[in-house]
Amino acid sequence: MQIPKSPLPLAIALAVLAFAFLAGATKAEVPEPPGYWTGPMHGDVPATLSGAEVVRTEALAEAIQNGKIVLIDAASVPHRPDNLPSETLWKPVPHENIAGSIWIPGIGEANLSADIEAFFRARLSTLSGNNLDHPIVFYCHPMCWASWNAAKRAMSFGYRRVIWYPDGAEGWQAAGHPLATAHQEPSVQSEK
Repeated sequence: MQIPKSPLPLAIALAVLAFAFLAGATKAEVPEPPGYWTGPMHGDVPATLSGAEVVRTEALAEAIQNGKIVLIDAASVPHRPDNLPSETLWKPVPHENIAGSIWIPGIGEANLSADIEAFFRARLSTLSGNNLDHPIVFYCHPMCWASWNAAKRAMSFGYRRVIWYPDGAEGWQAAGHPLATAHQEPSVQSEK
């Protein structure tokens, strides 16, 4: 092994390794809450979801290619910024997700109304063909709890092939896969 003449390359390499280690350790240290996450929806999420399979992009791409999975985008509907003056026109950027996904906003909240929970349960039954073993993938955005909560709730309904994709639509796109313009699923939430 050749020792570099300048300590700078070694220092840079050590700094990169230390950062990678600390970044990984921070994410791994986020524990799963005992119930649904009730804190801010955007932030560090656990690396796991007990009872569910956690997949990364290439595994998801393979599952999609093999077919017969349900993709559910649990991302929230964009809300008008609080600090925007009332006279300012505001139109949200169109939501994009993985092609073939069903976008059902609101299902990732910790506390669902009875109406939204009943809608979610019925929609899962329809999408899965009333098969509790049908694979269902939940995702939203990286560092977002909505898909984690929605996947956990699907397991509480008895679904046994729940898959969580924590990289979200942005992770899918960053890996070179296309996104499609999403259309919000009509739901109890969208009617209010």
